[in-house]
Amino acid sequence: MRFITYSAVLLFGLVLTGCASPTSSILIGDARSEIPVAQVKVYLEAPKSYEEIALIEASSDASWSFGEQAKMDAVLKRLKQEAAKVGANGVLLQKTGDKQGESVYVGAGSGGYSGNVGFGVSVGKAFGLTDKTGEGIAIYVKSDNGDAASENDSSEIKEPLKEL
Repeated sequence: MRFITYSAVLLFGLVLTGCASPTSSILIGDARSEIPVAQVKVYLEAPKSYEEIALIEASSDASWSFGEQAKMDAVLKRLKQEAAKVGANGVLLQKTGDKQGESVYVGAGSGGYSGNVGFGVSVGKAFGLTDKTGEGIAIYVKSDNGDAASENDSSEIKEPLKEL
């Protein structure tokens, strides 16, 4: 009986957690084949020659990141992952910001004493938590000779952000 109760509560919590999506993308061009995330670069300024593929958004929600820089690193990592899915080798960063966290917590408990069994479930929301957000355009950058962008593009973010 207890195993079934615990399993049901765990399944309910996993379903609620799975409903939240910290990323989204909208195709505005032609998607390409997916590429490795390591090949995606973040740009603050538009490179010379590029093709727009998708509008992308990401947040640090559910990333288990603590601290402002760690949260922003999580956002950039997620933006790069979304870009890689549509075959973009770059993210043209448009906007970053903060948003109030939207975390929902589920708790459950059961107990027994002298033949009586009790069970309770609670649902709550955390207030006062903030997440970082980022918006950008997934782009495919071409170099002057028509190949993918070279390593020496000066508009790419190099420091202080680390490679994700």
